[in-house]
Amino acid sequence: MTVSTRLQSVSSRAMRIMYRSVGLHGEPIAVTGFLLVLRGTAPRGGWPVISWDHGATGMGPVCPPSRHANLYPSPDQYAETDMIEHLVQDGYAVVGTDYPGLGFPDTVENFPQTDLESRSVIDAVLATRQASTQLGRQWFAVCHSQGGTPVLSVGEDAARWAPRLRFLGTVALAPPSHFAAVMDEMGAARPPVNVGPAVLGRTSRWERTCTHRASSTRASWYRNSPRGSRRRSSAPTNSTSAGTTCSRSASGIPTGPATRRCAGSIDSLEPAKGRSTGPILRLQGERDQTVPVEVTTALDKELCDLGDVVNYRIYADATHESELSASYKDVAAWLRDRLQGQPAPTTCQPRAAHWRRGAR
Repeated sequence: MTVSTRLQSVSSRAMRIMYRSVGLHGEPIAVTGFLLVLRGTAPRGGWPVISWDHGATGMGPVCPPSRHANLYPSPDQYAETDMIEHLVQDGYAVVGTDYPGLGFPDTVENFPQTDLESRSVIDAVLATRQASTQLGRQWFAVCHSQGGTPVLSVGEDAARWAPRLRFLGTVALAPPSHFAAVMDEMGAARPPVNVGPAVLGRTSRWERTCTHRASSTRASWYRNSPRGSRRRSSAPTNSTSAGTTCSRSASGIPTGPATRRCAGSIDSLEPAKGRSTGPILRLQGERDQTVPVEVTTALDKELCDLGDVVNYRIYADATHESELSASYKDVAAWLRDRLQGQPAPTTCQPRAAHWRRGAR
């Protein structure tokens, strides 16, 4: 795989991969992604592995990270690439899934099919250990933005799907959640239909985010649900738009009955359905307008209530992009401590304290 000069300088091997995973109906599917193996001699037991989940890049065949030298469709976007470069420099092999459906002709990413994407994250690690003998059994799931939803589900399933590997924890930066609330916000956003560039300039970043996610969700739902697979010929025009657009809002907002049909399955997409087998580091920029801090804070309480070991940190001046660089020292230290077997810190309050406060 051809990668940027900076990634090439820290990697002894960069390859685009295709591996087997499991589809929506239990069928075998092919998924693409990338693998970066760092320079030098692997330690005893092999390099620890980071399974990287990328943020939103778009839904069409030209949008997957593995098709771009800097792992992003836009050449001037380097926030995620910088973090991946640092991870490699710090001694991790990094494997990144493109997500099921992203990167193949005439397909649309299965956005945001949480369980499907979560399985592809785990299967990517299993596959790359066959591609390189330098990779060890210890691994983490690390993500930004869109990747946060499936990554938070990885901890629930890692032991069952990859019992021979040693899952050490999850790092989630600005993970989206509460999709029903996003759909409600989208329904109230201006304008109700046919979003154009001129109008987008007058809407808030949060409204544009709701528009993009709702359009992407609807497009994927039509394409990939059992009902939608029988009705592709009648799919709305914004399915095509979402399938050919990278890193920008798709046109058209589903409203009225269409929104309600789509929202009916939204709850199944949420993370935090069960307890994670590994600790969780959750990071959020207070100035993030793409995934607001209020949403992430609400998710934090839900994870704590499940009994997860969660360390939640907010960076006062960080935006959706700058939170990656603002938090990296903390990320590196947290990963290193888990490799050394140190107990994971938690910011969760005792569950009894939650109950006592609620009782008042």
